Amino acid sequence: MPNTAAKYLHVVAAVIRDAAGKILLAQRPAHKHQGGKWEFPGGKVESGEIPLHALSRELEEELGIQLQHAQPLIKIRHVYPELAVLLDVWEVTAFSGTAHGREGQPVAWFDAEQLPALEFPPANAPIVTAARLPAQCLITPEPHDSIEFLQQLQQCLQAGVRLVVLRAKTLTASEYVALAHEVIRLGHAFGAKIVLNSPPVMLAEADGLHLTSRQLLTAEADLHDTLLPGQWLSASCHGSAELQQAAALGADFAFLSPVLPTLSHPGEAHLGWAAFAATVENVNLPVYALGGMTSDHAITARQHGGQGIAAIRSLWSGV
Repeated sequence: MPNTAAKYLHVVAAVIRDAAGKILLAQRPAHKHQGGKWEFPGGKVESGEIPLHALSRELEEELGIQLQHAQPLIKIRHVYPELAVLLDVWEVTAFSGTAHGREGQPVAWFDAEQLPALEFPPANAPIVTAARLPAQCLITPEPHDSIEFLQQLQQCLQAGVRLVVLRAKTLTASEYVALAHEVIRLGHAFGAKIVLNSPPVMLAEADGLHLTSRQLLTAEADLHDTLLPGQWLSASCHGSAELQQAAALGADFAFLSPVLPTLSHPGEAHLGWAAFAATVENVNLPVYALGGMTSDHAITARQHGGQGIAAIRSLWSGV
């Protein structure tokens, strides 16, 4: 949706993680808007206030903690019947003090995988997804030898990769399915999520389905409903129209490319960070920057509204 922030109530919210990776949530008072539901702590940005300053103030007032480190995570625009909100969400990974409900509100720490079972205000759905997604996504290269492929994948997982899109266009249907079973088994042993890219059949044990940009444009509107509960839908996009289509289909996250020049397509036009940011701002879903990405670009992607980076070459061979 277009950026008309002046018409929205600007609210900051925090995905607060402790040393074990658990996420802190607060429960809204019963008498307030969306009362009784869980939420990410935060509050209204005052006139003339910098969002990060507002976040620091709200966390002190609500939870009694002092903000030490935060980075942008996602911005969500949502229109309720009674008001429109711009949720400016930050990921907090360092703070001092002991979090508690200073205003009497219940607070609790949850594992990220517990969040989908909780009841949140509708605007929070993309935040829940963003909170569960890592900052880096590995897209696999073509597997020329399955044994070597799985060995290299294990090295990537040992290095910390926690989201993998299995891309294997050169395999037959039976070869892809056989490899997918092994990739899922290996990935899950490390706590990683495995998304299948254009599989011949969708596997129940997979964590999601990924659409190519060509598939995205011909996909049925109810595609997401064909997936099992908990399975993600993602898509490759090359511009605003495709990203809007992914959002309309109910995609949980997307890739937007090419952001920077790539070795595989030298001389091809690329978006650049400014265009990436402007495009991402118009959708309410996490978006990974793809094309010319390395791990070092993850912070830059966050600063420009992205979830992080997706890459083949740099994440596969950089371990």
